[in-house]
Amino acid sequence: MKKLLLFCIIPFAIALLFTFQLTVNPSLSNLFFSNATNTALTEAKLRYIENFSTHPEREATFLTNENGEASIYLLGSSELATNTEAIPYNFIPSNFNTQVTAIGHAGNQCLSIYTQLLANSDRLQNTPIVIILSPGWFESKAAKGTSSALFLEFNSENFLQKTKTAQVEDEFKSYLNARIASMYPEFSSPHLQLKRMYFEHQCSKSLLHALFFKPLLFITNQFIKLKKINPSDTATKISEKEAMPPHAIAWDSLLQTSKQEVEKAVTNNELGIADDYYSEYIHGKTGKIQAVETSHNQELQDCKMLIKLLKSKHAHASFIISPLNALYYKNCNSLSPVVSDLENELTAANFPYLNLFEGDAKKYDKALLHDVMHLSDYGWYKVDKFILETYSITK
Repeated sequence: MKKLLLFCIIPFAIALLFTFQLTVNPSLSNLFFSNATNTALTEAKLRYIENFSTHPEREATFLTNENGEASIYLLGSSELATNTEAIPYNFIPSNFNTQVTAIGHAGNQCLSIYTQLLANSDRLQNTPIVIILSPGWFESKAAKGTSSALFLEFNSENFLQKTKTAQVEDEFKSYLNARIASMYPEFSSPHLQLKRMYFEHQCSKSLLHALFFKPLLFITNQFIKLKKINPSDTATKISEKEAMPPHAIAWDSLLQTSKQEVEKAVTNNELGIADDYYSEYIHGKTGKIQAVETSHNQELQDCKMLIKLLKSKHAHASFIISPLNALYYKNCNSLSPVVSDLENELTAANFPYLNLFEGDAKKYDKALLHDVMHLSDYGWYKVDKFILETYSITK
């Protein structure tokens, strides 16, 4: 009884008293919680957003039509950092009256994207969203899912707070809470929203868990009420442009020419890898895929929930399954089962998709990639064509 009093009841009473003092004493509250200041973006035009932690002001306009222009959101990972004229956020706005905003860099995988969309689920209906799925996410260490560090780059306290009030079925919030709980030991200094989600998940396990964690959840929620999260609501103004006249792209010619240009850049290898990349990184080496059973593939489970969320909120979503170099990865076919699973999920959800993956080295199109996993201009033009046709963009 003495231990119960000393280690449980007295600390809990002190915590409640401290929380009460914070509530009634603004100066004490300000001592612990300072209001974040907004930083305005100075660039006139920003089509590619590496992450939200470096561009928090873009959270406010995420999944909206900026400046009233038709907008498509392109979500993915490292391939989006390839700033060429063929990449959709350059090619489509330069030729059509449609804005494309790309978000992501290496490591922005399914759970990260799922959380971003869950936080903004009220904006999903009929919103054009293109998600690039890399088969590399579903093998080796990446199959464990988005890392905790990368997750926080894209999902702020503001976004995580919005997931709590999102008008969605409980299963979507419960799934996220469970995933946060699984990553919780990796967060060195978890903020209040992470703690809330962890405690909520623990409370859901059993009555015994609830008896222990509900007081902690209560205290955390009180601190959340005291801490004013100021989402950066200074919208970045995308400079207006003159309307493009209606025109058609000569796709056959464009694809043929771009393919020839890619092939010209490959002279020192038979793998279809650009000379500069091959000389610097490959030197005759080959790669090997470390396939993960679909039943143990966390990334695949995250992807299924992502597709389910988009379907439930009637998003106008489409998907790209990007290729891997089947000449460099000698066992590329080992990823064919997970790619088939992805195709089945997308077909069942009635989402259009473009599958550029080919596991058979004999059938692999060497011009699709610049290196071993990133699209060449020829590959990007195929993606551009798919996006324009999927969303019926003609001018």
